[in-house]
Amino acid sequence: MSTSFAAVPLVLGRRSLTSASSVLVAAAFFACATLFLTVAAGTWMFFQIPPSPDPADEGLDIMYKTLAGLATGLLIIPASTLASASATLSARRQDERLSTMSLLGARRSQITALAVAEPLIPALAGIVLGVVGYLGLALPVSFIHFMGEPIGYQNMLMPAWLILVVVVFLAMVCAGSALLGLRKVAVSPLGVRTKSLERKFPVAKVITTVLVICLLPVVYALTQSGGLGVGIVLGAMVGFFALGLVVVDLLGGLLVRWFAHLSGRRAATPEHLVAARLVSDEPKRFWRRVSGLAMASFTAAVCGSGVALMQLGLDAAEDDPATMGTSDINLFHDLFTGVLLVMGIAIVLIAVSAVINQVADIYDRTDTFSDLYAAG
Repeated sequence: MSTSFAAVPLVLGRRSLTSASSVLVAAAFFACATLFLTVAAGTWMFFQIPPSPDPADEGLDIMYKTLAGLATGLLIIPASTLASASATLSARRQDERLSTMSLLGARRSQITALAVAEPLIPALAGIVLGVVGYLGLALPVSFIHFMGEPIGYQNMLMPAWLILVVVVFLAMVCAGSALLGLRKVAVSPLGVRTKSLERKFPVAKVITTVLVICLLPVVYALTQSGGLGVGIVLGAMVGFFALGLVVVDLLGGLLVRWFAHLSGRRAATPEHLVAARLVSDEPKRFWRRVSGLAMASFTAAVCGSGVALMQLGLDAAEDDPATMGTSDINLFHDLFTGVLLVMGIAIVLIAVSAVINQVADIYDRTDTFSDLYAAG
């Protein structure tokens, strides 16, 4: 047992925590925490605005709060993808050291703790720096207009307890992603050394996809029910949009697996066969590289239609100002601004995630590239 603890510095030493990949993980979580905290602060601002005394504006108050919550919820997906990619990068880099720990007699619980601790430490450093970045980014964001006036820097400052909640959430996402990635690896001296995986056909994913697709018409019918309350209709609209994102994510991984299987059966050259088998063995990992882009495209398609309708409404209001009140015009402008902000932040998170995934793939396939090079 003492030998196992004596080998701990091999995994969590200064050299491993200051390596290029650890710095990259910290930078990724810095960007993630900065942007996510900024969006959460905007949502907090809308929930702190007192309700309007005018009964006609009650629906607008609910809509602002619902859409602000939706904007924050949409960014959970790319933020989680970024955290998962960062944990994967760290796991790929420490495979050899984990196998050394196994050979020295370390228990599975110790290896699991070390596998989670290595990505978590630089992630926490990046998250703490992200809090500072959020405080700095809040200044230019405070000049953006909502409801016809600038947000204001004071309104962008969340209470300390809420910042702590966001920090803990991001840290839990990182630790959970590392645990999920490690759960698929046979943590034994031979299993870690050979990177053996427990591959199973995703029966649960297929069943979930079918159930979600069957649920979509029901949720869509709720969005068309004018007799229901505004809150129920808005909730149904948000649910319909969220279910659409889930379907895109579930179908994407299944389609990647299917196309890779067909490509492997029809491969005419060794290069195509090797590439198809690599994708077929781990379709989820390859889908993860483009899943953020697919979801952003889905969001852009839905939001783009909404923006076009909003522009028509604004044009009609300019032609006949009596048809629309000031609050309605402000709502159209605010929706347009919110769509642009969410899309811009999502694109930044997706770009950072793509870089992390590519670096993780290089680490993961180093042996394959070396063998192919040696084989000519």
